[in-house]
Amino acid sequence: MNILTIPYVVGGLSHFIPLYVLQQRYMRRNAEFKNVFLVNSSIQKFLMMQGVQSVPINYDYAIEDTSLSFENVSNMRECLIEMEKEAYDKVKPSLIIEDNSFLSPLIAEKNDIPRISIQRTGTFRSIDERFRKSNHVHSIQKGHYNEKSRFILNLSDVGLSNINDNPDFYFLQQYVKPKVKIIPGIPTIESLPENVADRDSYFYSGPLLIMDKPSKDLSSRLDEFLSNNKEKPVVFITTGTIDRTPIENFLKFFVDRNYAVITTCDCKLNEVYKQEIFYNKLLPLNHICGISNLVIHQCGSGMYHYPIMNKVPSLTMGTLCYDREDIAQRLQELGVSGHIPHPDDNPNYWDIFLEMINRFEKNTLIDFDMMNRLRLEINETSLNFQMEEVVQYALA
Repeated sequence: MNILTIPYVVGGLSHFIPLYVLQQRYMRRNAEFKNVFLVNSSIQKFLMMQGVQSVPINYDYAIEDTSLSFENVSNMRECLIEMEKEAYDKVKPSLIIEDNSFLSPLIAEKNDIPRISIQRTGTFRSIDERFRKSNHVHSIQKGHYNEKSRFILNLSDVGLSNINDNPDFYFLQQYVKPKVKIIPGIPTIESLPENVADRDSYFYSGPLLIMDKPSKDLSSRLDEFLSNNKEKPVVFITTGTIDRTPIENFLKFFVDRNYAVITTCDCKLNEVYKQEIFYNKLLPLNHICGISNLVIHQCGSGMYHYPIMNKVPSLTMGTLCYDREDIAQRLQELGVSGHIPHPDDNPNYWDIFLEMINRFEKNTLIDFDMMNRLRLEINETSLNFQMEEVVQYALA
């Protein structure tokens, strides 16, 4: 059976990794699955080294991260649609698997092909409405690709003029209603709403993460850094690969408080405090969380699992994104993390942060019994997930 897998075209690694892990962990062993990825040329080279097939199309669209004109947005959309149609013609799939590929209904539903979609809390929100903020947006509408993402996500903005006369608009409206949804998490955290439709079409896979290790060079640099700071507690601070929420004040706080700081955030302080701050743009997250005493992060879908899996206390930072905020609030409600609101949400955010650090240093921030229960649920969910069942449901 031919399967075409499509990640979010400008989502970077965040929306490629879950699909890659799905392939390598759950699909590779089944000879009936011929899974072909539609990705850019750089990722194609990586997949080739892993023995994974990809369509010979450079699925990419280079546009400056500036304000996009109506004409440019329309051209971008048409270009992506043509590439996806070409991929469909080459692969002739019986099934589409995608992660935030918003135009995919034009080759899936339009051709009566079932679609499996990676969905997270941001799609099927279940958090209590009293925690929601009207000024928050989805993280796809924010960050490094904010203009590009905004126009792809909001279908009415992408140049579909005279939508009532455009039959494609009906299929695009079906994006949030795929035949099957895979949730890369666990039910206790990513809870479905009580009134969700087609509940049996949702399958929990557990976190779809890469358990990578540091390279020899990175490991050597880390060992030297930790040796030079061996009497200090270690804090890891990251805002992921997309979000640009400023964190310099947090870095400076921990340096002044005599912590060793590891971060993926590029800022001037990294040069000023080379002995106290270890910076690298990309890091093996599971390994880094494992050697940290405290993790502070933006609560991205993949990131929030690592502290739980490593039994490490964590704090989440508000980024004005409701998909992250919903999970952050849920983690705090469960007692396995604390949440620092964004300054635009609460001007007293710094006092809240100081109180969280005080609780961390007194070892009262985290309910470790709950964390252990979540770790067990993660392991059981991952072990019990069967991709064959998901595919059978999709094809039924």
